[in-house]
Amino acid sequence: MAHSAQDQVLALSAPLTLPGGLELPNRLTKAAMEEMLGRQGIPTPADYKLYEEWARGGWGLLLTGNVQVSSRHLGTPLDIVVPDRHQPQAYEKALDAFTKWAETCHGDKPKPVPTIMQLCHTGRQSMRGSGRGVLEPSLAPSAILLKPADSVLGWVAGSVMFGQPKAMDEKELDEVVDQFLQGALLAKKSGFDGVQLHCSHGYLLAQFMSPKTNVRTDAYGGSNLKRTKLLFRIIDAIRSEIPFSTGFALGIKLNSSDYVKGGLTEEDALDHVRWIAEHGGVDFIEISGGTYENPAMLGDKAPDELVGKGQAKPKKSTSNREAFFLSFAQKARELLLSLPQESLPTPAPVVLLTGGLRTREGMAEALLSNSTDLVGLGRPACADPSLPLKLLDASLSPQQARAPSYGIKHTGFGWIPFQLIGPGMSTLFHTMLLQQIVDGDTPDYRMSFGTGLWRVWLAPVLRKARLKVTLVIATLVALVYAFALKRVH
Repeated sequence: MAHSAQDQVLALSAPLTLPGGLELPNRLTKAAMEEMLGRQGIPTPADYKLYEEWARGGWGLLLTGNVQVSSRHLGTPLDIVVPDRHQPQAYEKALDAFTKWAETCHGDKPKPVPTIMQLCHTGRQSMRGSGRGVLEPSLAPSAILLKPADSVLGWVAGSVMFGQPKAMDEKELDEVVDQFLQGALLAKKSGFDGVQLHCSHGYLLAQFMSPKTNVRTDAYGGSNLKRTKLLFRIIDAIRSEIPFSTGFALGIKLNSSDYVKGGLTEEDALDHVRWIAEHGGVDFIEISGGTYENPAMLGDKAPDELVGKGQAKPKKSTSNREAFFLSFAQKARELLLSLPQESLPTPAPVVLLTGGLRTREGMAEALLSNSTDLVGLGRPACADPSLPLKLLDASLSPQQARAPSYGIKHTGFGWIPFQLIGPGMSTLFHTMLLQQIVDGDTPDYRMSFGTGLWRVWLAPVLRKARLKVTLVIATLVALVYAFALKRVH
């Protein structure tokens, strides 16, 4: 059934109160992304400028880019990191920066924009030397190598880039629980309205929840339920210090599937949804999917194009829908609503659907069909930081009230046989759009990849002599890009 523009706007603009009490003015969420704007682990004026623009954009909820809980397991050198409370001077400096970040996110209107900090531990997806010695291994539930491709070349690349991870012992597990707790306490102290635990995209918590990466035989592995123990320890640690009754929101980003052979299945993920609700203390569950070995969350392909061997493909009717993970979100929401609410320790979490949604009609349909409670938009927020203002304007035509439509041109890396390369270039391209927003420019989502490298990064760096790390990264990327083009031609 087709809904009028007015009905669509009403659905998207309806306020929502999360189970713990946080009030959202509408259903549009700016999803978390890799922003690559941090310096020395703390937010910068670039972060303030970017979130200042999003705060003006009409979003009902802002989710920050991932904040790493461990300075020794970074995703990039430009990650923002939870500071070490045992170093008081550095901690206070970082706290001031985080507080300013939260204030910027809240905006300058009478009602602050609800903002939640995403917390992450990369686990085995932290490259060599990312916050630790080159030969020091990353941490993981089990010592299983990350391979960008299921081949000898993939094994070599994984060994060189990531190295064999170390299976975590009890002391290291306790430390990770405390790191996530400290991240939540920092968010609370800084003025954020909650935290989201990143249990998706192959990061540490997702590694524990997947049978492919967790082959432990202790209390943290061996069954689907045991593989959730670390997550529930973290939830309990946070709620013991910041109770549900305070209104401080706690969200979880979950994989609907790993899309790799032997990985997390949809049935496993639905069990996770049920157990999270039955455990209590959680306000919302965001649905996503994929890992570095099959990154459904990064590219422009729908997940049915990324299904690994041995995984069931979605029905054709499902793959034709606009949202990547809508079918699973609908099942998850139905499951949550079917649970006896009076038996739950806290009200069941609401569902946030992220991935693939681009039109007002598609977003509204996801809400009106009761498939989700909230709509998450990541890359569209890079191309148009004020997109909600258009989506919520019923006078605009369907062509005007939608996310910009574009493709990334001329990356020159299609010949490399790793699934992560293409999506990785897409992530890099969108960080260029974010940099344009920071610089006060309109995001040029139609520029080619090479044009973006020069115009957004290299030229400004050479003109203004920015930090050496930015120059080194931009130069290396440009050299690899030139080599790739030579191979293509």
